[in-house]
Amino acid sequence: MHFVIYFLGCDARIDLVIVLDASTSVTEPNFLLMKNFVKDFLQDADIDGGNVRVGVIIYSTEDYVQFHLNTYRTSAEVYRAIDEIPYRHGSTNTADALRTMRSQMFTQSNGDRPDVKNIGIVVTDGVSNINSRRTVPEAEQAQADGIRIYAIGIGLSDTRELDGIASKP
Repeated sequence: MHFVIYFLGCDARIDLVIVLDASTSVTEPNFLLMKNFVKDFLQDADIDGGNVRVGVIIYSTEDYVQFHLNTYRTSAEVYRAIDEIPYRHGSTNTADALRTMRSQMFTQSNGDRPDVKNIGIVVTDGVSNINSRRTVPEAEQAQADGIRIYAIGIGLSDTRELDGIASKP
């Protein structure tokens, strides 16, 4: 998993918020796989050197901030916090999670650095079934605010919403 280095270079400075779907359709065993994916994904990120800051939100019917960009300073702390994230079943409310990512996570008081690239990664297995008409507009507003969004779909047959969430290349 050399994604961070490949896209941004080894000395890249980024503020990264990961948005994980914890809805019922994911299932608890698959949510554990998602958390392990995130840890693998972050393996080459320079968290300890301070170049990469990480925050995590999970969502189902509601969204839950797990930790902000300025909560942890080492990869060991981030990995431990990811391991402790609970699975919360419910419906799929991607819109509220995207709004929270934009309005709460990427703020200076919560660790966002003004001179650093902001990246959001959304990992989901389904289409929103709460506030679904707000999902793409929330992503567009985040993009307008300078947040680059990557969307990872797991087992999706309909990718239209995912395509609408992701920043264009």
